[in-house]
Amino acid sequence: MERTNVVRELNRATFVLVSEAQRGMAKAFDAPRVGVLRMVADGPLRPSEIGERLDMAPSSVTRHVQALEDAGHVTVEADPFDARTCLVEVTEDGTEELDRLESLGLAAFEQVVADWDADDLVTLTRLLARLTRDWAERGTAARRPARPGKAPRWRFRPREQPAHQPAGQPHEHEGKP
Repeated sequence: MERTNVVRELNRATFVLVSEAQRGMAKAFDAPRVGVLRMVADGPLRPSEIGERLDMAPSSVTRHVQALEDAGHVTVEADPFDARTCLVEVTEDGTEELDRLESLGLAAFEQVVADWDADDLVTLTRLLARLTRDWAERGTAARRPARPGKAPRWRFRPREQPAHQPAGQPHEHEGKP
């Protein structure tokens, strides 16, 4: 098989695998929330750091942190070095919840590969680690560049004037200047 076709098949298979995994995780738990919990399990982080590492919008980080705080899985304290922000830290309950969720994920994964040969698992693990490393180094360059100001696209379109209305004149619904 030609290299281009092999890469195309790998791309498709990876997309399907990720989609299926996300669909399965979405049924079991809130994956972004678990991602936030996993990030702060390694130590306290600012919400901006969480968002950057998970490629998550600030409002999403806030929503997930608030839900985790309400559940008793994280604490939110003022940042002693920057009064403009805070630090999110995992609680003992949060660590236990993360362990529980990771155990569920591992059990599901073990079912998927139950009939796989150990050598196949080792090979796949090695290749996936390599793919992950290479994606982190080169794949992010292929991401769509951010829009100027990160504002929604509709804010960048100049408002069009109707053909019969001179520029600078208010529309009927805008009232008079």
